[in-house]
Amino acid sequence: MARILVIDADAALRAELARTLTQAGHDVELAAGARAGVALARTSMPDLVVLDPSLQDGDGMEVVVALRADPRGRRTPVLVVSAASGEDERVRAFEAGADDFIPKPFSMRELLLRLRAQQRRRSSPPPPDVVAAGPIVVDRAARRVSVSGVAVSLTRRELDLLLVLAERRGRVQSREVLVADVWGGEVDEDGGRVVDSTVKRLRRKLGAAGGLVTTVRGAGYRLAAPDDATGRTPRSA
Repeated sequence: MARILVIDADAALRAELARTLTQAGHDVELAAGARAGVALARTSMPDLVVLDPSLQDGDGMEVVVALRADPRGRRTPVLVVSAASGEDERVRAFEAGADDFIPKPFSMRELLLRLRAQQRRRSSPPPPDVVAAGPIVVDRAARRVSVSGVAVSLTRRELDLLLVLAERRGRVQSREVLVADVWGGEVDEDGGRVVDSTVKRLRRKLGAAGGLVTTVRGAGYRLAAPDDATGRTPRSA
């Protein structure tokens, strides 16, 4: 059971969400506007938030900002539901600190499954701020990368790709998995080519350490560890 805050200007949808979530065993709080949503978020500190940012009295993203500014609410999952489902709206939601995005209209079954997934993630320990793989160090919080102590400038996608590979070091990640986890499944062209070109740029920018990003033919990519016995960096395929 979770305490869920629903913030949506649509009274009918608020009622439907309250009924569905209550039947699923959750405690539900409702707000129709941004000010009321921020007040409830600050006082009750919900376990989960379902938010439509299109509110009459302000921008619903203020709720996300208020939660992230409070140490108690930094890990509170926020699921944004919005009829404005274009890329700009999704990017705005994630940049504000949202954890998931569902375009309207949506099925209640999908909503419950996504909320359940967010609950599982919330119960897991937070990932480390710094992930190291041989000479490569990725500072998640600062969005910085260094190789042997020297700063490396990466684009957002390159850094996200490196972080995924570093967190799953030694495990092969298929191109399909990387497209889903790094690009959110949204690419304008062939996903495999996008991954391949990003890996190529990443290897070049990492210099000698770029060989740690290895190709597993027919399977995908893996971030390997330096050869402990020889101290050599493995060659990429």
